[in-house]
Amino acid sequence: MAKRRKVLILAVTGLVLLVLGIGVYGGIRWNQLKRELGIVTFDVSGLRLTDNHLEVRQLVVVRHTPSDERLSLTADTLRLGIESGWPLRLRSLDIDRLEVQWQPPAAADDSAQRLALPDRQELERWADWVPHNGHIVSLALALPCASGVCQEQGEMSWQHAGEKPLPATLSLQLAHHAHRLTATLDAYDRNNETHLNLRLLLDGKQRLSMQNQLTPGADSTLWRGALALSELPEAPWLLEWLGDWLDYEPPALPELPEQMRIGAGWALHLNTGDLAGAWETLDGEFRLSANLPAPWPVVGIGQLQGQLDLATQVDGGTWIPTELVTDLQLRPAAALVSKLPAQLRPDAANLKITPTVAGQSASRLPLQVHFAASGPTPLTLDSQIVLETSAPYALSLEQTRLRLQSPELLFPDARLKGLAADLRLHGRASLKDAAIQLDNDSQITLDHLSSGTDLLANALRLNFSGMDIEANFADRQLQKLQVNGQAAMTIAELRQPTLQPRGWRWSGKLDADRERLSLDGPLHNDAGLTLPVKLDHNWSRGATRLHASLPETFLRAGNPLAATLADWPQLLELNTGRLQGQGQLDLPANGPSEVTATLTAKGLGGIYDRTELSGLDANLSATLRKNQLQLEIPELTLRQANPGFTFGPLQFNGQYTGDINRIDQGRLSWRTAEVHLLGGRLWVDAGKVDLSANTQQLKAHLRGLQLPLLLDAYPAEGLSGTGVIDGELELQRSEAGISIEQGSLQAREPGGALQFRSPKIQALGQANPAMRLVTEALDDFHYDLLASNVHYAADGTLDLGLKLHGRNPALEGGRPINFSINLEEDIPALLTSLQLSDRVSETIQRRVQERLR
Repeated sequence: MAKRRKVLILAVTGLVLLVLGIGVYGGIRWNQLKRELGIVTFDVSGLRLTDNHLEVRQLVVVRHTPSDERLSLTADTLRLGIESGWPLRLRSLDIDRLEVQWQPPAAADDSAQRLALPDRQELERWADWVPHNGHIVSLALALPCASGVCQEQGEMSWQHAGEKPLPATLSLQLAHHAHRLTATLDAYDRNNETHLNLRLLLDGKQRLSMQNQLTPGADSTLWRGALALSELPEAPWLLEWLGDWLDYEPPALPELPEQMRIGAGWALHLNTGDLAGAWETLDGEFRLSANLPAPWPVVGIGQLQGQLDLATQVDGGTWIPTELVTDLQLRPAAALVSKLPAQLRPDAANLKITPTVAGQSASRLPLQVHFAASGPTPLTLDSQIVLETSAPYALSLEQTRLRLQSPELLFPDARLKGLAADLRLHGRASLKDAAIQLDNDSQITLDHLSSGTDLLANALRLNFSGMDIEANFADRQLQKLQVNGQAAMTIAELRQPTLQPRGWRWSGKLDADRERLSLDGPLHNDAGLTLPVKLDHNWSRGATRLHASLPETFLRAGNPLAATLADWPQLLELNTGRLQGQGQLDLPANGPSEVTATLTAKGLGGIYDRTELSGLDANLSATLRKNQLQLEIPELTLRQANPGFTFGPLQFNGQYTGDINRIDQGRLSWRTAEVHLLGGRLWVDAGKVDLSANTQQLKAHLRGLQLPLLLDAYPAEGLSGTGVIDGELELQRSEAGISIEQGSLQAREPGGALQFRSPKIQALGQANPAMRLVTEALDDFHYDLLASNVHYAADGTLDLGLKLHGRNPALEGGRPINFSINLEEDIPALLTSLQLSDRVSETIQRRVQERLR
């Protein structure tokens, strides 16, 4: 007895432990399942279980996924009927009130499985778990819509056969104020076909019917169906209801009995195992006929009105119209045109397609197409289209004309006024390629184009006659796009701070594809300037390169650069010689721009300020990066200059670097800087200066200046002489100007001779006994010492302290004579007097006279 009691106690204990273990394990698995499904709340209250039904007073389920999708279900008074026997089957489900709130995920889930219709076995498995009868007395839905969250109230019921899913019926009723919308679905099998019939009732009257027949085949399912909508007198309140779901306000309409008609029929073979990709492999036929006498909202498109009759054949997902007549008006939804600039968004559009006289081939469908869009930028398109309705499918365009007008277009960096486009084209397109050619008179005109305050173009015209556009496709994706041909542009007047107002013209070759854009051709202006230019732009990198060259330009016929550049020095006139150069501008997507240029000058001649120039040869190269200018001058030679006396040649070889915005504060270095002056040579040793400093000091050397040439240049009557002068000059540059603080000049040994035989000097000696000895000595003075210190002030005053030692052989037996003479000369005034003589051109004389006045 004691042993039997012990065994019983152990058995009961084991059973209790087993139940507890199963409960703990079940709890763990339940929590794991909730985490996998994203269930954050699962509350059941008022649970009551009998042998044939389950009753719950309230059930609350809240699901929240990592993609931020939220679903909340609240069921009040839920009764689930259970059939007796095994396996367990659900007989009925009744819910007094069901509240559903759903918020879609923040972003689409790319990992979602492909969408497919369930097969027969899946339907049968579902039928085992779906109650045979169901009724939700009060259904409350809170779903996202255009206005935020829309609330809907209704009722739902269903019924199916039990072990087999079909036949089955589903009914959904929604209430809006005093109106009711009822949708019913009847599904049944007949002769190996599945029939799905949908009806839509408004206030108890059937308005829409849709019949579907699905016939399974070996590789696909044949889907045949028809849709009919003949009238809709409930349109006013239906549109008012739909307004909550649309992103625009639908129009207020009167009742429209027997004025609306929509009918469709189809027979399509589709892959029910992948509905998302089934459209790419569809085969069959489709017909649609619609008559919408008033605007109707179409979700995602806008308000549609008009007539449409369409018949198409579908071949491998390609829809080929075989009949097409349409006259439709559309007021587009905001989302449909949101990617266009505001000034290009149409307010309304009209599409009219009518068949024309058919040819002998039954596989050709000729159509006349007219499209017009109204709004800030009106647009019209007229074309004759011929569709090839048998493989290989193609479309031909003939007599196609696209016209567009816009009073004003505003962009972040540009403003366009008076835009007008008139493009005439023809071409052909197929599933693999397309070729379009722009015909004669295809052009775009613009009254005004402005960019900021720096650029203004008036009366701009672009001509694209003869332009070819070619495209290639693979798997219905654009693989290659090529645009090439001749293009031309004219601008009646271009205004820009660095340019004088002029008309410009460009013509050349345009070549573009998906990677780059290229323009190549000469650029001309009204001043006679010609610049062959080439522009390359890379779309992917966002980089642009502009290359321009200046062909050999002879200035004897005129100077086009002076007539083009606004910053050309007004005092510089070049009328002989030739120029040649080239430049390149690089604009990367990120980083600073860079400009490089080279210029070659040969034999230039002209006038700068009050100096005649001739024989100027130069080679220059410049680089501008981040506002930093670097100028290389490997060669600069001026054969002769004449500011009132002639000197030359002048030679310079050096380099300049500095900020383009502070051009006078850069750094100048040189290897050669010299000038041949009056038979001698004046030069500066190789060096460098910082122009931003307060002063710059240089040491100049003078060798071999011929005294006869100096005296010929100096306007002193009766003064002549011989000798060679050398010297050293300490030059200084400051804000005040150029000056010589210390300088010295000295004649080379053995000296030379001076003759001063002016009648004025002789008269002075006769009138003044003290000057008689001087005039007699200088009549023929042979010197062995001629030296002078030199001081030149920034205001142009030259001071010379002359020391002269020698003798006149005819005076007092040629005894030695020493002179100390201080000379002061106003150099600007001296040059002015020289420039008023016939030593310079009439142009310089005129400039001097104008300044004197």
